[in-house]
Amino acid sequence: MVYENELFEGVTVTLDGNSYNKCTFRNVQLQYSGGPVDMSECGMDRFSFAFGGDLAQGLFTLYQLFGTEGMLQIIRGFTEPSQGGEIEIKV
Repeated sequence: MVYENELFEGVTVTLDGNSYNKCTFRNVQLQYSGGPVDMSECGMDRFSFAFGGDLAQGLFTLYQLFGTEGMLQIIRGFTEPSQGGEIEIKV
């Protein structure tokens, strides 16, 4: 589904398979299971994530392997990538 110039407020929004352009998300729960998502020029204000499917299982496996601090390092690797583009996990 394609959404454009929509306001999502106080609802659960399924990201997988959808396209969002110039949308605003306020106090929402973003549901994501690892499928394709297209987002451009969107604004976020107070949101949480709920993960499902194979993505949820993969994240849980990483948590079991690396614990909370390891997961934080993985997230930092995506939000603050190194110049080489690789993610290094130190535990």
